[in-house]
Amino acid sequence: MNITAKDLMHLMDTWAPKDLAESWDHPGLQVGNPEEPVKKVLIALDVTAENVDYAASHGVTMIISHHPFLFKSIHTLDLTSWRGAIIGKLITNHIVSFAAHTNLDTARGGVNDALAGALDLHDLADFVPEKTYPMMKVAAYAPFVKAKEFHYRLKEQYPDMGKSFYLLGDFDDAARVGKMEFNVPSEKLDILLEEMKNICGPIHYDVYELKNGGHRESMGRIGHLPHPMTGLEALAHVKKCLGIPDLRYAGNPDRTVETVAVLGGAGSEFASLAKAKRADLYVTGDLKYHEAQDAAGMGLLIADGGHFYTERVIVPVLADRIRKAAAEKGWDLEVLEDSGAKDIFGHV
Repeated sequence: MNITAKDLMHLMDTWAPKDLAESWDHPGLQVGNPEEPVKKVLIALDVTAENVDYAASHGVTMIISHHPFLFKSIHTLDLTSWRGAIIGKLITNHIVSFAAHTNLDTARGGVNDALAGALDLHDLADFVPEKTYPMMKVAAYAPFVKAKEFHYRLKEQYPDMGKSFYLLGDFDDAARVGKMEFNVPSEKLDILLEEMKNICGPIHYDVYELKNGGHRESMGRIGHLPHPMTGLEALAHVKKCLGIPDLRYAGNPDRTVETVAVLGGAGSEFASLAKAKRADLYVTGDLKYHEAQDAAGMGLLIADGGHFYTERVIVPVLADRIRKAAAEKGWDLEVLEDSGAKDIFGHV
């Protein structure tokens, strides 16, 4: 099945809804035509001159990046500037640029789950509370076979919602209409209703808000190492798992580390929360001198894994997730990864 950029944008919005983004953020479409046909998509941390050139020469017509290319507003489009030159190449080569930023940081299966997974943390819990959403119940009447098809899709894409699903109907009568009910977080309601109607057709349904439901989305994760380690062993584990050339840290490296809090990118302002949640080690990026001093002073071991290394882990995870979704949907789509990306900071 041929698809357009809009199909991939819709898929990303189901996984990382825009309302999870911080108020200052600018995720979503950056440059291009949502109706552009896409047979090859490139997953990247950033949109750069190098990966745009690669996309242009390899038939890629969409780049999904974590960092928004147009994070700051522009008032003059000068095609001789470095950013203007990239915009010119994107438009000339019909390449769509789309970003999922802080919404993908917070989303389940997003950056921080990828970071926790890369460090082999288990028994994960939420770290920085972000938003609380009510839970909705959908009650619908649909042809039994279509309802079963929708349930299968629900279990594949949203396992937690799939567990809440139940269906009343006659298993021996495929033409019979059955009543199905399932619970859905309010932020995913519109997407799930659209999915339901696409599969089941124009059916009758009712929606109720559950007074005893609701869930909270959070940035960052906190979990346990495979086994207790000394501080130096834990730091070496972080360095190896993330491929960091030089790992800066502050605090006592002789302490025992078992519980680790992580927040990819820049999260130094949450060091005190990591301590309050009894983390032994906090891994984040963009750590400043006095922030490190404060963290060490409160008895926390803190590691500056760098913005690049704590977030690039999402690229292979997201690429694999899109490949699986494309296969399930029957999309004619090749998913590539920007494996040649490098940290903007060098080391001598």
